[in-house]
Amino acid sequence: MSEKIKIVTACGVGMGSSLILKMMIEDILKELGISAIVEHSDIGSVKATGADILVVQTFHKEKVEGDAKVVVAIDDFFNKEKLKEKIVNALDELRKFGNKGEV
Repeated sequence: MSEKIKIVTACGVGMGSSLILKMMIEDILKELGISAIVEHSDIGSVKATGADILVVQTFHKEKVEGDAKVVVAIDDFFNKEKLKEKIVNALDELRKFGNKGEV
């Protein structure tokens, strides 16, 4: 059995916007029929999460480059359609690394 893809959302302290993003991404993945592990974290702990895809607000992106195979920057995380587009693109990009699970 292959491992699931791990998506981590992160914000300053790991309790506000990262939790909102986590819930939205879980809904998007459900719509897409994709099973993945989705967690939220503070920005200082993301390196240790082992994320395949890391989702952060744009102003945090430079801080986390290299901490995941794919880093997604979000400006408007209440725009579900835009977030869905970015998640689909991130999943496509992850395929280039030889995915761990079913994408």
